[in-house]
Amino acid sequence: MSVTAIASKHSDPFDSASPDGLSDAELADRVVGFASQIAALTARFVELLREFDDRGVWSGVGIRSSAHWLSWKTGMSLRTAQDHLRIAHALTDLPRASEAFAEGRLSYSKVRAITRVATPDREEELVNVALSATAAQVERLVRGIAHIDRAEDEAASGRIESSSRWKWNDDGSLAVTMRLSPVDGARFLAGVVRSEYERTRVTGDPDLDLPAGTEGLDTAAASRDLWRGVPADISAAVVTMADTARTVVAMPDFAPGAEIVVHTDADHSADPHLDTGPAIATTEVDEAACGGSTREIGHQRSRSGKRGVALTFGRRRRLPTKALLRVVHARDRGCRHPACGRTRHLHAHHVRFWSHGGTTDPDNLILLCSIHHRALHNGDFTIRALGNQEFSFHHPSGTPIDTAPETHAPETWQPNASISNTAVEPVGSGTLDLSYTLEVLYGIWEWRDGQHVVAA
Repeated sequence: MSVTAIASKHSDPFDSASPDGLSDAELADRVVGFASQIAALTARFVELLREFDDRGVWSGVGIRSSAHWLSWKTGMSLRTAQDHLRIAHALTDLPRASEAFAEGRLSYSKVRAITRVATPDREEELVNVALSATAAQVERLVRGIAHIDRAEDEAASGRIESSSRWKWNDDGSLAVTMRLSPVDGARFLAGVVRSEYERTRVTGDPDLDLPAGTEGLDTAAASRDLWRGVPADISAAVVTMADTARTVVAMPDFAPGAEIVVHTDADHSADPHLDTGPAIATTEVDEAACGGSTREIGHQRSRSGKRGVALTFGRRRRLPTKALLRVVHARDRGCRHPACGRTRHLHAHHVRFWSHGGTTDPDNLILLCSIHHRALHNGDFTIRALGNQEFSFHHPSGTPIDTAPETHAPETWQPNASISNTAVEPVGSGTLDLSYTLEVLYGIWEWRDGQHVVAA
């Protein structure tokens, strides 16, 4: 059954037939057919996304980027949103890939892969291979091309750049892959040597320096007793290196801002100003009090209106204790604004201002990033403390700010009848001879580069 037939059979824009009532052939037909529709619709999505990003439609208070907006509004992870944006802009110069994507013949996975290495000169061959290969084969091909390109770039520049990747595996283990330049590699192994020595030494081990009175001994033999080479399995030594850095390098528990000195008039007849700095608004005084310790210095005016000597030195307002900040940090894990998620440059904000009698406890403290903290004091949104460490965010109108806005398909959407029911399936079949394919591709590209040089 074609997608057109599916759409005409049901008044619902989607095929709403119960899956358990379909035959095996009908299930397979729908799975491949809908995969083709998904590819075509994703192509349309990234086309719209490119224009959305170029226009800056995503901009708003506290929104850092288009990817950040997508992560908040559409439920994507930040990494997935960044991938979609990268692909959207890469396809600008790849018309053949864009066309095959829009026709459902290239899946998102294939497009994501080839856009990492595609250029206008390479596009035709890469699209041809992708149309007749599986997504896994395309990924292998792209990794091979990236490896060759990097080797050529490094040979031309005479410099190797260190790089690394890490990821959590499904079983909970951490996988780390590193490629280090010669000097960085030597530094890394030197650290492993020291860590392995520290890890395996026992009480009574001599120091690394030979003790006094042993100058006449075979120093080479003495050294072998202390050092037996880089271990084949360096994992334990690397963990020791990490533990050393974690426990020896001193890090502050929290890093609040330095004390901010604010000068005011005793009768509040003039705007406050920073010490040796400009005048600031009342909202900025409140913001400063939240972001770090402050001290207000009140001045008495003389009869002539000139500012006199300091009348009062206000008490110093401090951030919550480290213990309390740990509690709030463990609860919030980052900026609490629904459209955020930043984990750095955070301020502990009193929902009911400290200056207005707000308490310094978890029911009244919330973490905000510097951008949203300033936006709050500027009146761009409000926070309500609901008790039991629960808070709600609201627009200035009073309507709630959704943590995860509801997503739904456009009401007028229906499957595209022009998309073949099997468009997404690879044209050919069989295994990919990676070496042969790379040899052919680079042969074509080198020949084409030569033609360009001759033409020039």
